[in-house]
Amino acid sequence: MVLVVVLSLSAALVYGASDFLGGAAAKRLNVVSATTLNYALAAVVILLALPFVGGRWSGGAVSSGAIGGVLAIVGLLAFYAVLAIGPMSLLSPLIALIQATVPIAIAAFSGQGLSALAWVAIGVAVIAIVLISPPRVEGTVRITPRAAVLAVFSGIALGFSLVALDAAPIDSGIVPALWEIIVGLGVLAILLAGLRLTRGRLSGPLVETAARDHAPGSARRAWLASAASGALLGAANCFIVIALHLGDLAVVAVLITTYPVATVVLAATVFRERIAPVQVVGIVLVIAAALLLSAV
Repeated sequence: MVLVVVLSLSAALVYGASDFLGGAAAKRLNVVSATTLNYALAAVVILLALPFVGGRWSGGAVSSGAIGGVLAIVGLLAFYAVLAIGPMSLLSPLIALIQATVPIAIAAFSGQGLSALAWVAIGVAVIAIVLISPPRVEGTVRITPRAAVLAVFSGIALGFSLVALDAAPIDSGIVPALWEIIVGLGVLAILLAGLRLTRGRLSGPLVETAARDHAPGSARRAWLASAASGALLGAANCFIVIALHLGDLAVVAVLITTYPVATVVLAATVFRERIAPVQVVGIVLVIAAALLLSAV
């Protein structure tokens, strides 16, 4: 279990950093174009890792990766759209909570054989995810109805993408992660083609630039952030599928979805978003949950 905890937390930290960079880039770039670059870099990272990690190419590996890919890209696009129109420190933990609930419910109803201590640790981690998102933000910042709907949709789609990846054969290695990214790139290519055909007539958070920053080099920095986010996404996906092969769905899912810890800390450091005392308690509970699971 210790290795599963380490892999899952590593995925959470890397994915949290990817989340932060991708969300920051989404404030200055067309989300679909930026996410295409994001996925392209993720594919490169997974392809580079494939000869070292390995994996058997099979129908199960391809199908689970493909299904997970459709769900993940839809969830991720909704996720970036949410971050482009709302406060990062509030909405990222909300999506993570919904994302964790889906695989935990699937694991519970399927009778996954976890010990009582493991379920206690999972409960502690879920509480931590809730606490990481404070109930209120000072000032006029609030969650709009559109952002709330997108957040729920994103969390459900991302949660079921983990369930799909968990269904991959154990000997598939990181092959499902590669197919997840390839399918995502295919969906993005279709969206980009559609945007070209409409010639800018569409509107909305996915096709508009959220912030108009004309400072010298700002666009270049945003593209670099998107590329770095993609490289981290590829690494996180490798950690995720390996952890799912070795561990239980509920354990891996709840640890992975503690990634807002990294997002919130980075948002506080770079954007000066305030970390509330309740969020500090949430971070402590994440560590406690990880220690409990390591002892199982």
